[in-house]
Amino acid sequence: MALDSSLFFFVGVFIYYLLLNKKINSFQNRFNDNDFIKPQSFHSSSVPRFGGLVIILLSFFFLFFFQKLNIFSYSIISLGLLYSVLGFFSDIKINIKPEIRLLFMFLIGFFIIYLLEIKVTYVQFEFLDNLIRSNKIFSSLFVCLCLVFVINGCNFIDGFNGLLIGQYLIILSVLYLIIHQISNIDYLVNFIFLSIIIGLSFLIFNFPFGKIFLGDSGSYFLGTILSLIIIEINRLNLNISPFFFACLLFYIFFEVIFSFFRKILIKRISPLNPDRQHLHMLFFQFINQRINNLQKSNYLTGLLINFLFFFIISPAILFYNNSFFCKIYFIILIFFYLIAYFLLSKKAKF
Repeated sequence: MALDSSLFFFVGVFIYYLLLNKKINSFQNRFNDNDFIKPQSFHSSSVPRFGGLVIILLSFFFLFFFQKLNIFSYSIISLGLLYSVLGFFSDIKINIKPEIRLLFMFLIGFFIIYLLEIKVTYVQFEFLDNLIRSNKIFSSLFVCLCLVFVINGCNFIDGFNGLLIGQYLIILSVLYLIIHQISNIDYLVNFIFLSIIIGLSFLIFNFPFGKIFLGDSGSYFLGTILSLIIIEINRLNLNISPFFFACLLFYIFFEVIFSFFRKILIKRISPLNPDRQHLHMLFFQFINQRINNLQKSNYLTGLLINFLFFFIISPAILFYNNSFFCKIYFIILIFFYLIAYFLLSKKAKF
């Protein structure tokens, strides 16, 4: 396994090196992000957005040739491919209205989830657990909703060097250590480990200087992987609290929920409209106002948020099988987020 892992890492690094070579600018230009005035843009020069394609390619190669195909593999392949294609249109500058894209996300997700019977086993709310067990349509809708939230959360926080890939690697590393300790499920442990290795090959080129971005195809794929791995762990019933998963995905998940209500109730705009008032953007403004260096502020934002995220969720990691603790701690994380948001919003200038 170690040999296979190192091979995937070096292949990933080699492919990124080739794709970033100046001699193939015609390929790069097709994927370059040149829109510097959109609300969620914080870079000042053209950057290619095909980083996710390499992660997708290597992940599929592993699933087809190194992994025994099962429902978990099929769910990764089908949902990962379809959501990546949806994001790919944006990467090659084919604009799809946000509401149409969201509709496709739900339709794709529900169809595959229902067809493959992808389900969560329990969420530790009795009325929801009963509905999930007794009603396949409701179960599929519930899983689809969670999946779409996580995917959009990944897309929301993408854009700062190291931020999304850092979240991804932290979450997968925590899951790997726990699953490796309490169980011997080879197909799941191997896939998580290989996903970490492949992610590290991208991190080298994304952090700190942002030579390449994941693109929408990449952020959608990473969100799909995180969601399906956690759903699979929940299905296997390994004595891990569902609220531990909620804590682990808190920043990605809650960013979408908070943004949704903030735009509707406070800004009185459509929740699908982009703006510059997400938590990571407030962090960026706070840092840049003090050091006045856009590039440095960019990667310091990713570094700081990921460091704080790991520090804050550490207590939940220690009590991953204690449902009562994880429920209380999830509420505490909401307070952490809201306090940080409103303190930073007072200092940020837009």
